[in-house]
Amino acid sequence: MVVMMENESQGELIGNSEAPNTNVLATQYGVATQSYSIGHPSLPNYLELLSGTSSGVTDDGTPSSEAIAASVPTLANQLEKAGISWKAYMESMPSAGYTGGDTTCCGGQYYQHHNPFVYFPAVVAMPDFATNVVPSTTLVSDLNATAPPDFVWVTPNGTDDMHDGSTNANGDVNPSVGDAWLGSFVSQVQATAWYAHGGRIVVEWDEGADSDASRVGNAGGGGGGRIVTIVVSAALKASPKQDATPVNTAGVLHSIEGAYALPYLADAADSSNGNIDALLDAGWP
Repeated sequence: MVVMMENESQGELIGNSEAPNTNVLATQYGVATQSYSIGHPSLPNYLELLSGTSSGVTDDGTPSSEAIAASVPTLANQLEKAGISWKAYMESMPSAGYTGGDTTCCGGQYYQHHNPFVYFPAVVAMPDFATNVVPSTTLVSDLNATAPPDFVWVTPNGTDDMHDGSTNANGDVNPSVGDAWLGSFVSQVQATAWYAHGGRIVVEWDEGADSDASRVGNAGGGGGGRIVTIVVSAALKASPKQDATPVNTAGVLHSIEGAYALPYLADAADSSNGNIDALLDAGWP
Protein backbone atom coordinates (compact mmCIF):
# COMPACT_ATOMS: atom_id res chain seq x y z
CA MET A 1 0.00 0.00 0.00
CA VAL A 2 1.17 3.49 -0.89
CA VAL A 3 -0.28 6.43 1.04
CA MET A 4 0.58 9.81 -0.48
CA MET A 5 0.86 12.74 1.92
CA GLU A 6 1.67 16.34 0.97
CA ASN A 7 4.11 19.22 1.15
CA GLU A 8 6.18 18.69 4.30
CA SER A 9 9.95 18.50 4.46
CA GLN A 10 11.64 15.96 6.68
CA GLY A 11 12.77 18.69 9.09
CA GLU A 12 9.19 19.96 9.43
CA LEU A 13 7.88 16.59 10.61
CA ILE A 14 10.52 14.54 12.40
CA GLY A 15 10.77 15.81 15.95
CA ASN A 16 7.74 18.09 15.53
CA SER A 17 5.26 17.85 18.44
CA GLU A 18 2.47 18.78 16.01
CA ALA A 19 2.98 15.45 14.22
CA PRO A 20 3.07 12.84 17.02
CA ASN A 21 1.65 9.96 14.96
CA THR A 22 4.11 10.49 12.14
CA ASN A 23 6.97 10.39 14.63
CA VAL A 24 5.65 7.25 16.32
CA LEU A 25 5.44 5.48 12.96
CA ALA A 26 8.96 6.60 12.03
CA THR A 27 10.32 5.42 15.39
CA GLN A 28 8.41 2.17 15.81
CA TYR A 29 8.57 0.85 12.24
CA GLY A 30 10.91 1.69 9.35
CA VAL A 31 12.06 5.04 7.97
CA ALA A 32 14.26 6.03 5.05
CA THR A 33 16.36 8.77 6.60
CA GLN A 34 17.78 10.05 3.29
CA SER A 35 14.64 10.23 1.17
CA TYR A 36 14.02 12.91 -1.47
CA SER A 37 11.33 13.87 -3.94
CA ILE A 38 12.16 14.53 -7.59
CA GLY A 39 10.79 18.03 -8.11
CA HIS A 40 8.26 20.76 -7.48
CA PRO A 41 5.29 21.10 -7.55
CA SER A 42 3.22 18.03 -6.59
CA LEU A 43 2.17 16.43 -9.86
CA PRO A 44 5.60 15.42 -11.22
CA ASN A 45 6.18 13.35 -8.08
CA TYR A 46 2.86 11.53 -8.37
CA LEU A 47 3.54 10.75 -12.03
CA GLU A 48 7.06 9.56 -11.22
CA LEU A 49 5.91 7.21 -8.50
CA LEU A 50 3.34 5.59 -10.78
CA SER A 51 5.33 5.43 -14.02
CA GLY A 52 9.04 6.00 -13.33
CA THR A 53 9.00 9.30 -15.20
CA SER A 54 7.56 12.76 -14.70
CA SER A 55 7.00 12.89 -18.48
CA GLY A 56 8.51 16.37 -18.52
CA VAL A 57 5.69 17.77 -16.39
CA THR A 58 6.68 20.83 -14.35
CA ASP A 59 3.29 22.10 -13.11
CA ASP A 60 -0.01 20.91 -11.65
CA GLY A 61 -1.94 21.00 -14.91
CA THR A 62 -4.90 18.93 -16.07
CA PRO A 63 -4.64 15.61 -17.91
CA SER A 64 -5.49 17.34 -21.20
CA SER A 65 -2.88 20.06 -20.71
CA GLU A 66 -0.14 17.59 -19.78
CA ALA A 67 -1.03 15.33 -22.73
CA ILE A 68 0.95 12.28 -21.62
CA ALA A 69 1.29 9.82 -24.48
CA ALA A 70 -0.90 6.73 -24.54
CA SER A 71 2.26 4.67 -24.96
CA VAL A 72 3.59 5.55 -21.46
CA PRO A 73 3.11 2.49 -19.20
CA THR A 74 2.51 2.59 -15.47
CA LEU A 75 2.72 0.32 -12.47
CA ALA A 76 -1.03 -0.26 -12.88
CA ASN A 77 -0.49 -1.54 -16.40
CA GLN A 78 2.31 -3.80 -15.22
CA LEU A 79 0.18 -5.25 -12.43
CA GLU A 80 -2.75 -5.78 -14.77
CA LYS A 81 -0.57 -7.57 -17.33
CA ALA A 82 0.89 -9.80 -14.62
CA GLY A 83 -2.55 -10.72 -13.28
CA ILE A 84 -1.92 -8.94 -9.97
CA SER A 85 -4.97 -7.16 -8.57
CA TRP A 86 -4.76 -3.45 -7.74
CA LYS A 87 -7.02 -0.65 -6.60
CA ALA A 88 -6.59 3.08 -6.03
CA TYR A 89 -8.67 4.88 -3.40
CA MET A 90 -9.17 8.66 -3.52
CA GLU A 91 -10.69 10.28 -0.45
CA SER A 92 -13.56 12.69 -1.32
CA MET A 93 -13.60 11.72 -5.00
CA PRO A 94 -17.19 12.03 -6.24
CA SER A 95 -17.62 8.65 -7.94
CA ALA A 96 -15.82 5.57 -9.19
CA GLY A 97 -13.86 6.21 -12.36
CA TYR A 98 -14.23 10.00 -11.99
CA THR A 99 -11.94 11.86 -14.41
CA GLY A 100 -13.19 15.40 -13.77
CA GLY A 101 -11.54 18.31 -12.01
CA ASP A 102 -11.14 19.51 -8.44
CA THR A 103 -14.24 19.35 -6.27
CA THR A 104 -15.40 19.73 -2.67
CA CYS A 105 -18.59 17.76 -3.21
CA CYS A 106 -17.89 14.82 -0.97
CA GLY A 107 -16.67 15.67 2.49
CA GLY A 108 -13.39 17.32 1.58
CA GLN A 109 -11.17 18.75 -1.14
CA TYR A 110 -10.46 16.35 -3.98
CA TYR A 111 -7.53 17.50 -6.12
CA GLN A 112 -7.29 16.03 -9.60
CA HIS A 113 -3.50 16.43 -9.63
CA HIS A 114 -3.25 14.19 -6.55
CA ASN A 115 -4.77 11.36 -8.61
CA PRO A 116 -2.05 10.34 -11.09
CA PHE A 117 -4.09 7.50 -12.57
CA VAL A 118 -6.29 9.87 -14.57
CA TYR A 119 -3.24 11.40 -16.31
CA PHE A 120 -2.25 8.23 -18.14
CA PRO A 121 -4.35 7.26 -21.18
CA ALA A 122 -2.94 3.74 -20.81
CA VAL A 123 -4.68 3.50 -17.42
CA VAL A 124 -7.93 5.30 -18.23
CA ALA A 125 -8.38 3.01 -21.24
CA MET A 126 -8.38 -0.12 -19.08
CA PRO A 127 -11.76 -1.88 -19.10
CA ASP A 128 -11.70 -2.05 -15.29
CA PHE A 129 -10.57 1.55 -14.72
CA ALA A 130 -13.87 2.58 -13.13
CA THR A 131 -13.83 -0.34 -10.73
CA ASN A 132 -10.17 0.14 -9.77
CA VAL A 133 -9.98 3.93 -9.24
CA VAL A 134 -12.63 4.65 -6.66
CA PRO A 135 -13.62 6.77 -3.64
CA SER A 136 -12.02 5.59 -0.40
CA THR A 137 -15.34 4.77 1.30
CA THR A 138 -15.01 1.03 0.61
CA LEU A 139 -11.33 0.68 1.51
CA VAL A 140 -11.60 -1.06 4.88
CA SER A 141 -14.32 -3.46 3.72
CA ASP A 142 -12.27 -4.27 0.61
CA LEU A 143 -9.21 -5.03 2.74
CA ASN A 144 -11.31 -7.43 4.79
CA ALA A 145 -12.76 -9.17 1.74
CA THR A 146 -11.93 -12.74 0.76
CA ALA A 147 -9.75 -11.49 -2.10
CA PRO A 148 -8.45 -7.99 -1.25
CA PRO A 149 -6.39 -6.11 -3.85
CA ASP A 150 -2.72 -7.08 -3.90
CA PHE A 151 -1.56 -3.49 -4.49
CA VAL A 152 -3.32 -0.50 -2.95
CA TRP A 153 -2.89 3.23 -3.54
CA VAL A 154 -4.45 5.80 -1.17
CA THR A 155 -4.71 9.56 -1.69
CA PRO A 156 -6.29 11.41 1.27
CA ASN A 157 -8.28 14.58 0.65
CA GLY A 158 -6.65 18.01 0.73
CA THR A 159 -6.95 18.43 4.48
CA ASP A 160 -6.06 14.92 5.58
CA ASP A 161 -2.92 14.82 3.41
CA MET A 162 -1.46 17.99 5.08
CA HIS A 163 -1.88 20.08 1.90
CA ASP A 164 -4.54 22.40 3.32
CA GLY A 165 -5.47 23.71 6.74
CA SER A 166 -4.52 26.34 9.27
CA THR A 167 -1.03 27.75 9.01
CA ASN A 168 1.64 28.34 11.60
CA ALA A 169 3.40 31.65 12.14
CA ASN A 170 5.98 30.77 9.46
CA GLY A 171 3.24 30.27 6.87
CA ASP A 172 3.51 26.47 6.73
CA VAL A 173 0.38 24.36 7.09
CA ASN A 174 0.02 22.95 10.59
CA PRO A 175 0.42 19.19 10.11
CA SER A 176 -1.67 18.19 13.13
CA VAL A 177 -4.92 17.43 11.27
CA GLY A 178 -3.23 15.29 8.63
CA ASP A 179 -1.14 13.64 11.32
CA ALA A 180 -4.26 12.69 13.28
CA TRP A 181 -5.81 11.27 10.10
CA LEU A 182 -2.65 9.26 9.37
CA GLY A 183 -2.54 7.74 12.85
CA SER A 184 -6.19 6.71 12.69
CA PHE A 185 -5.91 5.43 9.13
CA VAL A 186 -2.88 3.22 9.77
CA SER A 187 -4.57 1.75 12.85
CA GLN A 188 -7.66 0.89 10.77
CA VAL A 189 -5.56 -0.78 8.09
CA GLN A 190 -3.60 -2.74 10.69
CA ALA A 191 -6.88 -4.23 11.93
CA THR A 192 -7.72 -5.69 8.49
CA ALA A 193 -7.20 -9.16 7.09
CA TRP A 194 -5.05 -7.63 4.33
CA TYR A 195 -2.51 -6.38 6.87
CA ALA A 196 -2.66 -9.59 8.91
CA HIS A 197 -1.62 -11.53 5.81
CA GLY A 198 1.61 -9.58 5.37
CA GLY A 199 0.43 -6.15 4.26
CA ARG A 200 3.08 -3.45 4.05
CA ILE A 201 2.27 0.28 4.07
CA VAL A 202 4.54 2.86 2.44
CA VAL A 203 3.76 6.39 3.66
CA GLU A 204 5.34 8.86 1.24
CA TRP A 205 5.30 12.67 1.19
CA ASP A 206 5.13 14.02 -2.36
CA GLU A 207 7.56 16.93 -1.93
CA GLY A 208 9.24 19.09 0.67
CA ALA A 209 8.82 22.80 1.23
CA ASP A 210 9.00 25.00 -1.88
CA SER A 211 12.29 26.43 -0.61
CA ASP A 212 13.86 22.95 -0.43
CA ALA A 213 15.37 21.85 -3.78
CA SER A 214 17.69 19.17 -2.42
CA ARG A 215 17.86 15.90 -4.33
CA VAL A 216 19.58 12.60 -4.99
CA GLY A 217 19.75 10.57 -8.18
CA ASN A 218 18.97 11.37 -11.80
CA ALA A 219 15.16 11.29 -11.82
CA GLY A 220 13.15 14.43 -12.42
CA GLY A 221 14.02 17.89 -13.62
CA GLY A 222 15.14 19.22 -10.25
CA GLY A 223 15.15 18.37 -6.57
CA GLY A 224 11.89 18.44 -4.66
CA GLY A 225 13.40 18.41 -1.21
CA ARG A 226 14.13 15.99 1.59
CA ILE A 227 10.97 14.18 2.64
CA VAL A 228 9.79 11.47 5.01
CA THR A 229 9.29 7.92 3.73
CA ILE A 230 7.97 5.43 6.27
CA VAL A 231 7.29 1.71 5.87
CA VAL A 232 4.87 0.03 8.29
CA SER A 233 4.81 -3.75 8.63
CA ALA A 234 4.59 -6.40 11.33
CA ALA A 235 8.24 -7.35 10.73
CA LEU A 236 9.37 -3.75 11.22
CA LYS A 237 7.27 -3.44 14.37
CA ALA A 238 9.20 -6.42 15.75
CA SER A 239 12.53 -4.93 14.67
CA PRO A 240 12.39 -1.19 13.78
CA LYS A 241 14.87 -0.02 11.19
CA GLN A 242 16.40 3.25 10.00
CA ASP A 243 17.74 2.97 6.47
CA ALA A 244 20.25 5.63 5.37
CA THR A 245 20.30 4.51 1.72
CA PRO A 246 19.78 7.64 -0.41
CA VAL A 247 16.52 7.25 -2.32
CA ASN A 248 14.11 9.34 -4.34
CA THR A 249 10.59 8.84 -5.66
CA ALA A 250 11.74 6.66 -8.56
CA GLY A 251 13.71 4.51 -6.13
CA VAL A 252 10.56 3.85 -4.12
CA LEU A 253 8.87 2.63 -7.31
CA HIS A 254 11.92 0.42 -7.94
CA SER A 255 11.35 -1.39 -4.65
CA ILE A 256 7.60 -1.72 -5.18
CA GLU A 257 8.15 -3.25 -8.62
CA GLY A 258 10.79 -5.53 -7.15
CA ALA A 259 8.33 -6.76 -4.52
CA TYR A 260 6.06 -7.99 -7.34
CA ALA A 261 8.92 -9.25 -9.57
CA LEU A 262 8.00 -6.69 -12.25
CA PRO A 263 10.38 -5.04 -14.73
CA TYR A 264 11.63 -1.59 -13.75
CA LEU A 265 9.99 1.33 -15.52
CA ALA A 266 12.14 4.19 -16.85
CA ASP A 267 13.91 5.97 -13.92
CA ALA A 268 13.16 3.06 -11.58
CA ALA A 269 15.83 1.10 -13.48
CA ASP A 270 18.53 3.69 -12.69
CA SER A 271 20.45 2.66 -9.56
CA SER A 272 21.33 6.31 -8.81
CA ASN A 273 17.74 6.77 -7.64
CA GLY A 274 18.21 4.30 -4.81
CA ASN A 275 15.66 1.98 -3.22
CA ILE A 276 13.86 1.11 0.02
CA ASP A 277 14.49 -2.63 -0.28
CA ALA A 278 15.83 -2.93 3.27
CA LEU A 279 12.53 -1.62 4.63
CA LEU A 280 10.06 -3.13 2.20
CA ASP A 281 11.64 -6.59 2.25
CA ALA A 282 12.11 -6.78 6.03
CA GLY A 283 10.82 -10.12 7.27
CA TRP A 284 9.65 -11.12 3.80
CA PRO A 285 10.34 -14.70 2.65
